[in-house]
Amino acid sequence: MLRRAFDILRSTAEAVSALLLAATFTVTLAGVFMRYVMNRPISWADELGMIMLIWAMFIADSFVTKDKDHVAFDIVWDIASPRARRVILILQGALFAAIFAYAWPLVADYILFLWRERTSALEWRLDFVYSCFLIYIAAWVVRLAFKCYDAIFGDWRAQVRDGDPADQTNNLIG
Repeated sequence: MLRRAFDILRSTAEAVSALLLAATFTVTLAGVFMRYVMNRPISWADELGMIMLIWAMFIADSFVTKDKDHVAFDIVWDIASPRARRVILILQGALFAAIFAYAWPLVADYILFLWRERTSALEWRLDFVYSCFLIYIAAWVVRLAFKCYDAIFGDWRAQVRDGDPADQTNNLIG
């Protein structure tokens, strides 16, 4: 049941990210066309394109990107025994989940502070523009918690066998 919910969340986030990227491309192309062909620039095109790109990036990395798609430095992982790899997975998941969880209220406070500021062309409140970062941090706390849980209670031997940790981790979200 939980796996199905995360699959729906991932496919929805994938579709939203793809639509945002397509819209970013379209708005940017329209801005370039209007500026260089029609000699009538659209003042909000660059700003809207940047906002959509920021949202697409954070949504995609939160819910769509798999662990194996991230850069990994696996020198220690490659020389570690299977039990040491399990400890690495547990410590990594717990440590980074704790760091992100600790940072979330601080980031939320700053983003809420941004309601006073607005974008220059569209005049959108900056707390709205950057609220995607709160979703990003919360999603990573959940992903890392599941990664840690799987390393403790899941089939950890399959997770740490052959290859890099991100490729072998069988967590629910990543």
